[in-house]
Amino acid sequence: MGQCFFSGSNSGEGFHNYFDGVVPEWERLTRYFMIKGGPGVGKSTLMKRVAAKSEEAGEEVERFYCSGDPDSLDAVRLVKRGIVFADATSPHAMDPQYPGAVEEIVNLGEQIDRNRIMKYRDEVEMLTKKNKESYRRGYAFLRAAKALEEERYREIADCVDVEKIEKLAREIAERIGSGEGRQCRRLFLDAISCKGRVSFAKEHCEGNRVYRVLGAEKDVVTDVLVKAIQNDRKELFCSPLCPNRVNHMLLREQEVFFTTEPGTEGTLLLAGELLKKDCSGIASRYAEEARRLEDLAMYCFKECKKIHDELEAVYKKCVDFEAITERTEELLDLLREL
Repeated sequence: MGQCFFSGSNSGEGFHNYFDGVVPEWERLTRYFMIKGGPGVGKSTLMKRVAAKSEEAGEEVERFYCSGDPDSLDAVRLVKRGIVFADATSPHAMDPQYPGAVEEIVNLGEQIDRNRIMKYRDEVEMLTKKNKESYRRGYAFLRAAKALEEERYREIADCVDVEKIEKLAREIAERIGSGEGRQCRRLFLDAISCKGRVSFAKEHCEGNRVYRVLGAEKDVVTDVLVKAIQNDRKELFCSPLCPNRVNHMLLREQEVFFTTEPGTEGTLLLAGELLKKDCSGIASRYAEEARRLEDLAMYCFKECKKIHDELEAVYKKCVDFEAITERTEELLDLLREL
């Protein structure tokens, strides 16, 4: 299987979208298939089939999963050919910028039997409203968690030795042969989801030289460290709770990965050794409370998943899946021709 990411995040700012990071700014986009349609019509299934068939043909594939439901795909990129299939519905709704020339709409919603779905209108509206309310509750908890996390960050930032971290960044840069540049790609490797905390960080350690930052202050130190390393085409993987901060970084050309993920192997950097003074004990209390609020948010997202499954079950009664299978096969045939 190719590499996996999250393109969006349930965050302390609501749903945070880094969908622009699906295609790095230094890569050419040749075709973009924007998949439209309601819940349960088969958008994720279509993308999973595209990914599997492409890998069978020897292609490098990147998968972008949904932070709300990590079993569901938001997008697939065929790396070498610059081809993307993506869910173009809310909360990452998209429309073509260069219709036909680059983007093409794949409207699976055409296969919903309108006469049948109208019979379930009240149920659809009720479930949709309940789903939005559950997300609203979850995001309220995450906003509170982010407020505490920002206070914790300030407490620790006042204790870190920035000059020492910047010196370490220069030493690492010399060691790995990185260079200056401005291009970067932002995505997520971690998610606050209906299945709990999910991370793809460990799989990005494979085949790379790994620098792992551990300790209670690891996220603050890593954020300062990776931002201090100058390199073109940095791939920055942000905190799901605070998307302006970086938890991991991949320098693909140098085959180097920086991570805060526990249970990884590689060069160990202890965050506690990069402080100029001990942090106040309140920082750990902030962390405990923020984590408790995240747990409450994930309980809400679990409820969202249950409601969404009910909504999908309604739509599945009204979808012509034979027609969608035919459309999928047409797209797979088209891919073989491109």
